[in-house]
Amino acid sequence: MSNQHPDSPIQRSGAAERDYLLRRAEDHRRLAEDCDEPGARGIHQRLRQLYEARAAFAIMVHPDQSFTQKDQERAS
Repeated sequence: MSNQHPDSPIQRSGAAERDYLLRRAEDHRRLAEDCDEPGARGIHQRLRQLYEARAAFAIMVHPDQSFTQKDQERAS
């Protein structure tokens, strides 16, 4: 399995980004519940909090949709 990163970051709308972050928060909540190791449980709980906090701001911050692929190429 390759560990390659995409050339450009994934772009989501504010609502789609919020939904993604809340799904990730829920994943970490479940992982924390199922975890027997206190240290790992604490990490999952903290990640859940961070995803929830980021989701709260996802709607307020929208990527500039006018920034085209050509603009990205010129910027690099």
